[in-house]
Amino acid sequence: MPPRIAAAPWATVLLFLPLVGCAPAQDLLDRAVPGTGVLTQLDPIDRVDRDAPFAGSPAEDYGLGFPVPEAEAVGPYSQEQVERSYAHTQELLEAVYLNEDAVFGEDNSELTGLLTGQTLEWYLDNLGNKDHELNSRHLPFNLTHGTAEPIGDEVRVDGGMHAEATRDDQGWDYLSVVTEYTIVHPVARPGGSASTRLVTSHIGEVGFYDVGAEELEAAPMWSRAVAPVHCVEEYTFTPSFGDDHPEGDQPKGAVEDAYDLEASRDLERCGSVRDT
Repeated sequence: MPPRIAAAPWATVLLFLPLVGCAPAQDLLDRAVPGTGVLTQLDPIDRVDRDAPFAGSPAEDYGLGFPVPEAEAVGPYSQEQVERSYAHTQELLEAVYLNEDAVFGEDNSELTGLLTGQTLEWYLDNLGNKDHELNSRHLPFNLTHGTAEPIGDEVRVDGGMHAEATRDDQGWDYLSVVTEYTIVHPVARPGGSASTRLVTSHIGEVGFYDVGAEELEAAPMWSRAVAPVHCVEEYTFTPSFGDDHPEGDQPKGAVEDAYDLEASRDLERCGSVRDT
């Protein structure tokens, strides 16, 4: 995973590192002709029970949504400031991961409506940045249009947030709400029987800066790994259902558990993961 971003939104150059997509290691037992060891194309793989989409996975024990911890004063920041920062962070995460119009339809207006000041200016100015790594479309979580539809109406979440008083690389003090989550979306290929669980490892923070306004200004700074997806350089994630021809780079490295948030910190771009 890329390192956590730590740059003030009003810095001369705001560094926004690219998000990481990872594709799964193909399960040879699913794709081999018995007795030959030769890979072949099979019928679509239906991995998710529509009536119990999380059954048999770690997400079966996960919760719903992004609960907010009890707020306490942190450094120079009051309990009320921390409480408001937690609530705003929750809104940002919900807009990114729980809004179906955003996830499946690339409608990020709810997220945009939560950004203010120089953070909003940076986001809008960099939507068309020709440098793929600096383009602000990495901030939301969008699946490539028309490649997936949700199974059921639940998204399971595991992890949490906490507040710290810290300083960024430019010397700005700020309130950091650290966010570390595993987020699971059960999805199916539109019009087909193939299905899978998309597992997202979200690591980062929302920085809250005192810019002299009534409220602290929020600057989301995070990265993520997603599996199973194709390893193509794009701003969206294209789910891999196990029966489709791999696109882009091929998975590499030791096979990791997509549900292991700690392992995702060191996962190389396009790392190999086992079935979700």
